[in-house]
Amino acid sequence: MASSERNLQTCEVPDATVQRLPLYLEKLKLLQAIGVEDVSSRQLAESLDIKASQLRHDFHYFGGFSRPGRPYRVEKLVTALEQIIGVDRPVPTAIVGAGHLGQALANYPGLQLQGFPIRAIFDVNPKLLGLEIRGQPVRDLDDLEPVCRREGIKIGVITVPASSAQEVVNRLVAAGVTGLLNFAPTELKVPGHVSVRHERLTVGIMALSFKVKCGALARSAAGNEPGPLAGSA
Repeated sequence: MASSERNLQTCEVPDATVQRLPLYLEKLKLLQAIGVEDVSSRQLAESLDIKASQLRHDFHYFGGFSRPGRPYRVEKLVTALEQIIGVDRPVPTAIVGAGHLGQALANYPGLQLQGFPIRAIFDVNPKLLGLEIRGQPVRDLDDLEPVCRREGIKIGVITVPASSAQEVVNRLVAAGVTGLLNFAPTELKVPGHVSVRHERLTVGIMALSFKVKCGALARSAAGNEPGPLAGSA
């Protein structure tokens, strides 16, 4: 079987498994940093609050990584997961929108450490142009296409208003960008070869609010504390 065919097979996995791969890698890197050389599926799964059978099932899509009953070699597993996820080499990334959120993301050192160096930042606000964020100047949006092509940008982070997002995406795609992380509160239309992940901060915090409310109701029902509406008319 050709290498390209094997690589395609490893892409045919459930989305839920894909979502867990970065969690495995992050935990393994923490273990590696403190000198842990071997870890069992049970130990790794319990540290992430999932079942060991689920972890082994996820790893089975990629060959299992160890013999049955044997622990995983942390260093080898880190290398394998980095290759599978595609961060064994830096993935050049650009941010479009240098407002508060864009600047916060650009200043976040974790992106660089996890293999996503910010190679370009764009905005239309003349007051922001030339501002340096972690060594990268904010560039005029007019320069997007040539800069993205020159820097080999693979992922674009969208932090512009919803009204501007689709136009920005069209330009990024035309410049060869094939991965989009969208913070704009709008759906995007992209060609089939382009992948989009929508990040909704308000959706996440509302989901958390639901959990907080239900936890308070459960404690109130158990007689541990007043419910969230206690004292109201």
